[in-house]
Amino acid sequence: MGPVGRWVVFGIKVLCAAVILAAAFFTVLTVGPAIETRFFPVVSKLKITQVRADDDGNSVVYANYSKIRPCEYVGLAWYHGDPAGDFERISVVLLRKDGDTSSPNRPLGTQKAGPWIVGISPDELKGNSFARLSHRCNPLWLTTTDFYP
Repeated sequence: MGPVGRWVVFGIKVLCAAVILAAAFFTVLTVGPAIETRFFPVVSKLKITQVRADDDGNSVVYANYSKIRPCEYVGLAWYHGDPAGDFERISVVLLRKDGDTSSPNRPLGTQKAGPWIVGISPDELKGNSFARLSHRCNPLWLTTTDFYP
Protein backbone atom coordinates (compact mmCIF):
# COMPACT_ATOMS: atom_id res chain seq x y z
CA MET A 1 0.00 0.00 0.00
CA GLY A 2 1.38 3.39 -0.97
CA PRO A 3 1.53 6.60 1.09
CA VAL A 4 -1.85 7.83 -0.22
CA GLY A 5 -3.52 4.54 0.73
CA ARG A 6 -2.11 4.77 4.26
CA TRP A 7 -3.52 8.29 4.65
CA VAL A 8 -6.93 7.13 3.44
CA VAL A 9 -6.95 4.26 5.97
CA PHE A 10 -5.77 6.64 8.71
CA GLY A 11 -8.54 9.13 7.81
CA ILE A 12 -11.20 6.41 7.94
CA LYS A 13 -9.93 5.28 11.37
CA VAL A 14 -10.01 8.85 12.69
CA LEU A 15 -13.55 9.32 11.35
CA CYS A 16 -14.71 6.06 12.96
CA ALA A 17 -13.11 7.02 16.27
CA ALA A 18 -14.83 10.43 16.18
CA VAL A 19 -18.22 8.83 15.53
CA ILE A 20 -17.70 6.34 18.39
CA LEU A 21 -16.64 9.12 20.81
CA ALA A 22 -19.62 11.31 19.84
CA ALA A 23 -22.03 8.39 20.30
CA ALA A 24 -20.49 7.56 23.69
CA PHE A 25 -20.75 11.20 24.80
CA PHE A 26 -24.42 11.47 23.85
CA THR A 27 -25.14 8.12 25.52
CA VAL A 28 -23.60 9.40 28.77
CA LEU A 29 -25.65 12.62 28.51
CA THR A 30 -28.82 10.61 27.98
CA VAL A 31 -28.34 7.81 30.52
CA GLY A 32 -26.17 9.58 33.11
CA PRO A 33 -28.86 11.70 34.81
CA ALA A 34 -31.22 8.73 35.23
CA ILE A 35 -28.47 6.51 36.67
CA GLU A 36 -27.32 9.25 39.02
CA THR A 37 -30.87 9.95 40.22
CA ARG A 38 -31.57 6.28 40.92
CA PHE A 39 -28.27 5.05 42.35
CA PHE A 40 -26.40 8.13 43.63
CA PRO A 41 -28.83 10.52 45.34
CA VAL A 42 -27.42 13.72 46.80
CA VAL A 43 -29.59 13.55 49.92
CA SER A 44 -31.59 10.93 51.80
CA LYS A 45 -35.37 10.93 51.86
CA LEU A 46 -36.94 13.81 53.79
CA LYS A 47 -38.31 12.84 57.21
CA ILE A 48 -41.00 15.25 58.34
CA THR A 49 -40.72 15.72 62.10
CA GLN A 50 -43.53 18.24 62.48
CA VAL A 51 -46.24 19.64 60.24
CA ARG A 52 -49.07 21.98 61.12
CA ALA A 53 -51.43 24.30 59.30
CA ASP A 54 -50.91 28.05 59.32
CA ASP A 55 -53.75 30.60 59.32
CA ASP A 56 -54.06 30.35 55.52
CA GLY A 57 -54.31 26.53 55.47
CA ASN A 58 -50.76 26.01 54.20
CA SER A 59 -48.47 23.40 55.73
CA VAL A 60 -45.66 24.57 58.02
CA VAL A 61 -43.05 21.82 57.78
CA TYR A 62 -40.07 20.95 59.97
CA ALA A 63 -37.94 18.05 58.82
CA ASN A 64 -34.56 16.39 58.72
CA TYR A 65 -32.49 14.53 56.15
CA SER A 66 -28.88 13.59 55.44
CA LYS A 67 -26.73 15.19 52.78
CA ILE A 68 -24.73 12.37 51.22
CA ARG A 69 -22.79 14.03 48.38
CA PRO A 70 -21.07 17.45 48.22
CA CYS A 71 -23.07 19.01 45.40
CA GLU A 72 -24.24 22.60 44.90
CA TYR A 73 -27.89 23.23 45.82
CA VAL A 74 -29.96 24.60 42.93
CA GLY A 75 -33.58 24.35 44.09
CA LEU A 76 -36.52 22.51 45.62
CA ALA A 77 -39.79 21.87 43.78
CA TRP A 78 -42.91 20.55 45.55
CA TYR A 79 -45.85 19.04 43.68
CA HIS A 80 -49.48 18.24 44.53
CA GLY A 81 -50.70 14.98 43.02
CA ASP A 82 -49.27 11.70 41.80
CA PRO A 83 -45.86 11.64 40.05
CA ALA A 84 -47.14 8.83 37.80
CA GLY A 85 -50.32 10.73 36.92
CA ASP A 86 -51.66 14.25 37.19
CA PHE A 87 -49.83 16.77 39.35
CA GLU A 88 -49.17 20.48 39.64
CA ARG A 89 -46.32 22.47 41.10
CA ILE A 90 -47.15 24.26 44.34
CA SER A 91 -45.45 27.03 46.24
CA VAL A 92 -42.80 26.30 48.83
CA VAL A 93 -41.09 29.02 50.84
CA LEU A 94 -37.91 28.03 52.67
CA LEU A 95 -37.76 30.27 55.72
CA ARG A 96 -34.60 30.93 57.74
CA LYS A 97 -33.99 32.11 61.25
CA ASP A 98 -33.58 35.87 61.60
CA GLY A 99 -30.06 36.95 60.70
CA ASP A 100 -29.21 33.75 58.79
CA THR A 101 -27.49 34.96 55.61
CA SER A 102 -25.40 31.84 55.06
CA SER A 103 -25.14 29.92 51.80
CA PRO A 104 -28.06 27.62 50.94
CA ASN A 105 -25.46 24.85 50.45
CA ARG A 106 -25.17 22.60 53.46
CA PRO A 107 -22.28 20.41 54.59
CA LEU A 108 -22.42 16.63 54.48
CA GLY A 109 -24.28 14.91 57.31
CA THR A 110 -27.61 15.12 59.11
CA GLN A 111 -29.53 18.35 58.54
CA LYS A 112 -32.49 19.92 60.32
CA ALA A 113 -34.70 22.11 58.16
CA GLY A 114 -37.69 24.35 58.55
CA PRO A 115 -39.91 26.06 58.80
CA TRP A 116 -40.96 25.61 55.20
CA ILE A 117 -44.33 26.92 54.07
CA VAL A 118 -45.83 24.50 51.51
CA GLY A 119 -48.96 25.67 49.66
CA ILE A 120 -51.30 22.77 50.55
CA SER A 121 -52.98 21.45 53.70
CA PRO A 122 -51.09 19.05 56.01
CA ASP A 123 -53.40 16.15 55.02
CA GLU A 124 -52.75 16.71 51.31
CA LEU A 125 -49.04 17.15 51.97
CA LYS A 126 -48.76 13.80 53.73
CA GLY A 127 -50.94 11.81 51.35
CA ASN A 128 -50.90 13.50 47.97
CA SER A 129 -47.65 15.34 47.31
CA PHE A 130 -44.03 14.82 46.40
CA ALA A 131 -40.85 16.89 46.30
CA ARG A 132 -37.72 16.88 44.19
CA LEU A 133 -34.38 18.54 44.84
CA SER A 134 -31.99 19.76 42.17
CA HIS A 135 -28.24 19.98 42.62
CA ARG A 136 -25.26 20.57 40.36
CA CYS A 137 -22.80 17.74 40.90
CA ASN A 138 -21.03 18.02 37.55
CA PRO A 139 -21.00 20.49 34.65
CA LEU A 140 -22.98 18.28 32.24
CA TRP A 141 -26.44 18.11 33.87
CA LEU A 142 -28.51 18.85 36.96
CA THR A 143 -28.90 15.99 39.41
CA THR A 144 -32.48 15.45 40.62
CA THR A 145 -33.24 13.64 43.86
CA ASP A 146 -36.70 12.32 44.72
CA PHE A 147 -36.79 13.99 48.13
CA TYR A 148 -40.29 13.30 49.48
CA PRO A 149 -42.07 11.01 50.20
